Amino acid sequence: MGSNSILAGIGATVLAITLLVCGFAACCLPGTTAALAGAVSSGEDSPYTHEQLVELADVTRAFTVDSHRDAEAAAKELAASVVDAARAASAEGAPKAGEWSDAARRALDEGAAPLDAMEALAKVSDRYALDGAAVSHLEDCNALIVGSSSWLGMIGVAALIIAVLLGVQRQWAALAFMLRMGPALLVALLVVLGLWGLVDFNGLFAAFHSLFFVDGSWTFNYDSLLISMYPLDFWMGMGVVWLGVAVGLGLLCFAGGCVAAWRAQVQARQLAEQAAAATGKKGKKGKKSARK
Repeated sequence: MGSNSILAGIGATVLAITLLVCGFAACCLPGTTAALAGAVSSGEDSPYTHEQLVELADVTRAFTVDSHRDAEAAAKELAASVVDAARAASAEGAPKAGEWSDAARRALDEGAAPLDAMEALAKVSDRYALDGAAVSHLEDCNALIVGSSSWLGMIGVAALIIAVLLGVQRQWAALAFMLRMGPALLVALLVVLGLWGLVDFNGLFAAFHSLFFVDGSWTFNYDSLLISMYPLDFWMGMGVVWLGVAVGLGLLCFAGGCVAAWRAQVQARQLAEQAAAATGKKGKKGKKSARK
């Protein structure tokens, strides 16, 4: 690879990161949340129905991962959705009406602003609404995701630029190294994390959160609204989606690397043939000079 070995090494590293980010991006899609919440958010231990939990999970996803021009307006929108669902779920004759206490119904004062109503409801129990700790954690997640998205996007662009540059320069061996080593690095990381998850998924989940959040700020009651929307099985499903997308794209890159490796072999053979032909011509010219 010569002088392009360093560039190929950098390219492999940023490609591995890009594949990982693409997997995470797939997890943030509305369809992913809807599908997983629809599969695992049963509502058995919740005062909300399964359908309401799925709808609230989608609204909460948007609050958590989407960029907001006005954070306060986004919080009000989230609170309004929770309060509307609470009023519907606690209404007389509703399927889960028996799960609602008189105190919870009193907290749903029709005249209260959504944020005030949700706060009052959460004080009765976090089964009914997102309390301040839950909203704060979601805001922390939003700041992390939105704040890092531009930097992660730049890493993806860097991977693309390096690949295009190596391709334009016909540095097929270097490009093959990048496209095959990047997925290999990703798989090595995923194997380690996968084994950890199989042995102790809760430990992996805790370690992942402790990298970005203060301890205690991301733990909630098992029957809280947040956990009812996103139970452990939801996050395990997210892990499968993340893994599937990242590895799938990695396989495509690896296939591209195999093509580049074949091009490198063809290129090397052509250069060798050209060198042999040039050597043969010099030999013939030498013989003719000797005869003269």
